[in-house]
Amino acid sequence: MIRRVLVTGSVTLAVMLTSGSGLALAAAQDDTAAAPTLSATSVRPGTSFTVTPPQPCPSAGGEQDVFVTYTDSEGTTYQLDLLTTDENGAWDATTVRLPVTGPDENGAWDSAEVAAGPGTVDVLCLSSAYVMARNVSSFSATAPDRLGQQVIDSDDPGDDEGGVTLTYAPAALTVSGSAARVNLTPGLAGPGDTVTVSPVDVCAAAATTARIQVSPAALSDDDNGDDGDVTGLGAEADPNAIVTTEVDIAGNTWPSTQLPIPDDADLGDYGVTVDCLAADQEISSRYESAPLALGTVTAGTPVCSAKGAAVRLTGTYPDTLVTGGDDELDLPATLRLTGAGPWSVSLASALTDGVVLKQKFTCPAPDYELTVPKTAVSSGGAVRARVCNTGDAAARAVLQVATKGRSFATVERQVLEKGECTWLDGGSVKKGDSARGRVLLDPPGKGSTDQEVAHTFTVRRKG
Repeated sequence: MIRRVLVTGSVTLAVMLTSGSGLALAAAQDDTAAAPTLSATSVRPGTSFTVTPPQPCPSAGGEQDVFVTYTDSEGTTYQLDLLTTDENGAWDATTVRLPVTGPDENGAWDSAEVAAGPGTVDVLCLSSAYVMARNVSSFSATAPDRLGQQVIDSDDPGDDEGGVTLTYAPAALTVSGSAARVNLTPGLAGPGDTVTVSPVDVCAAAATTARIQVSPAALSDDDNGDDGDVTGLGAEADPNAIVTTEVDIAGNTWPSTQLPIPDDADLGDYGVTVDCLAADQEISSRYESAPLALGTVTAGTPVCSAKGAAVRLTGTYPDTLVTGGDDELDLPATLRLTGAGPWSVSLASALTDGVVLKQKFTCPAPDYELTVPKTAVSSGGAVRARVCNTGDAAARAVLQVATKGRSFATVERQVLEKGECTWLDGGSVKKGDSARGRVLLDPPGKGSTDQEVAHTFTVRRKG
């Protein structure tokens, strides 16, 4: 069971446990012991190590509860274990590991990110009278800042007698690197399909078997997570897994393995978890779970416009999706894209961050075309051009005029819809003089440097 509590600054475990509970459980200064012995001084998340007490909890306290936590280099605290002593306060060495991303024993997806660098393992003995953990089915690393409220109880919050019975000195432990990873293809599949999982990193030493399980990332409300038969599957096997298989390890690694998904599997989010098991079937290390989504996600042909495009998303995937811009949506949905494109779209599970769609969308470039069927000079000397939009999209027409000895200057511009015609006029031509004119095509969304000359002409005013 892994439990994370976000704690800032330097804080003792006793303070963490009492946060928000209204209980004064700080141990007296002389109720301390030496630091527990760790089987390793440096581990990566997911690798097992043992915590051995230098002495038991006080015998006068009878049966007590022992909390084991780890606080990383960024001040985030993770609960690693919760165990009960015998009637004399004694407890044996316990095997723990720092959490990795994946579904916990109740199917809740935990995106644990233990920070690399130095940290401490803290151990605390508590009177069982204050602890409700025996009545709490599980702890989740996804609900921070609630450990005190969930595991501490008292009929008299002002009575701190028998609270913390012993505090062990912190034991140094350095996190080296990140959790071991696997590669899963494809990340989106359906019932009856086959997915392939292969190692990116090796198992911890002494592992003989790799247990691979596909477990739901969210169980139904009436599923308590403890049904099913896990006999012979090794420690901490998930009875709710829809796929369980084991492969032999050689040289601390294991072969790429195909996993057939059952035909009757429910659609939704899953995690593919790989545990490296020692000869005694205990976990020596655990890989970070690879997210797997069961269902379909289909993107339709983009409907293009001058402002962008709209893409209709359909499929059988039942859970919430998130875009690269952190917008959430549920199928069916319409994805609106702005600008001229092309657009690279990525959709992922909002729960696991597993990518379910990665696709590039483009819109065909419209055929912009202007024609100038007639030019003239008005009675007042203005240069005129009859302009028609004969293309297949709206475009801006720009009339420029250059009189004798002068450069072209814009005298009028107007947006014409497909099939529209209009007169553009401007400038001034003296009697008996001539002027040059040109009509420029300026497509929407483009700058002045992208304007194209659609027609040039010369007009003369009678004297």
